[in-house]
Amino acid sequence: GASYKIVNASDETINAIINGSIVIFVERIDKALAINMMNGEKRSVAEPTSQTVIRGPKDSFIESISTNVSLIRRRIRNKNLHFEQYTIGEDTQTSVYLGFIKGIANEAIVQEVRNRLKKIKVSAIFESGNIEELIADKTFTLFPLALNTERPDSVAANLIEGKMVILIDGTPFALIVPAVFVNFFESPEDYYQSFFLGSFLRMIRYLSFMIALLTPSLYVGVLTYHHELLPTTLLLSVIAQREGIPFPAVVEVLVMELTFEILREAGVRMPRVVGQMVSIVGALVIGQAAAEAGIISNI
Repeated sequence: GASYKIVNASDETINAIINGSIVIFVERIDKALAINMMNGEKRSVAEPTSQTVIRGPKDSFIESISTNVSLIRRRIRNKNLHFEQYTIGEDTQTSVYLGFIKGIANEAIVQEVRNRLKKIKVSAIFESGNIEELIADKTFTLFPLALNTERPDSVAANLIEGKMVILIDGTPFALIVPAVFVNFFESPEDYYQSFFLGSFLRMIRYLSFMIALLTPSLYVGVLTYHHELLPTTLLLSVIAQREGIPFPAVVEVLVMELTFEILREAGVRMPRVVGQMVSIVGALVIGQAAAEAGIISNI
């Protein structure tokens, strides 16, 4: 059956009508009966698109917040799992849920998240990124300060560990707070495989992160100032490849970094069929052409 509640103030009545309820007034009674009859269209639960796994659950959050709560409750059947509702956004009146397991989550941190959510005063909330920006510490950092995920099993695992989840109506991405550095290198699949394989894959991610972060600067530093760090044979090979290149190493690296970012953005934003072709063929053709033209070196 449909859910109902008694409303008495004019604002409550208006909100009930906006949210898809039928409001019944009775003469000489100052309260009304609001019956929820909303039958909004919504996407069916499907496989995650951004966080795929080979082994593990294949369901993901959708844009309906009630469905997302049910996906979490299906996994954690604990009476101490609490969801607190907030309405944020003066124009959008977006429903935001704060979820945590009472007795496991640190009450002081839960209260801090509550306070930060209550302080938000904006006109519109459309996505979890809006909330993340408004509740995060005001520090200038390129690294994210809250973990976002579209996987219910990942949220359930973090709730069991004592973290909190923030669900926003209208987006399939939930926020997990507080997040620490190592959380961004974890995949739910690590826990569904053997200890050795899961640990090995996580080490690979750390190694890849360090390579991506340090290799460009190491390349510039070694080729510009510290030639003695390279073995003589490798140094001669590198110098031979760089012969005739008009730009210094730092300009070469920056041009390549910018080109990769342009190709990545083009591949993501273009229609799916064209995007894959641009990202693969574009990288091969442009890279080969730039190397043959002598703008960059093969190394």
